[in-house]
Amino acid sequence: MGFDWWRDGEQDDMSAQAIIDRVAAEWRAARERERISAERPDAGLWPTGWPHEAPETPLSVPEAHQTMQRHRACRADQCPRKAAARQTLIEAGQMKPDTSREPR
Repeated sequence: MGFDWWRDGEQDDMSAQAIIDRVAAEWRAARERERISAERPDAGLWPTGWPHEAPETPLSVPEAHQTMQRHRACRADQCPRKAAARQTLIEAGQMKPDTSREPR
């Protein structure tokens, strides 16, 4: 049998380095898939016209708060969904608009 008996077991790419390389490649591929899926969300996840289309039904106060947070980069005069959320919060007394900034 001899001193090199373990080398016979490494013929099928089962060496420690081959396993390390395979695991590292699988890890990199999984991270790449996660990155791609984060950049491109599932189209079936959001309703048609999401997110800037005006809502079909009035928003509740919690929905309006959530909408305002999601649309913080939008202007209420340009985003119908944010405008609806803003109006809901004003009517509920949760928000008081700054009238000094409104055009006269």
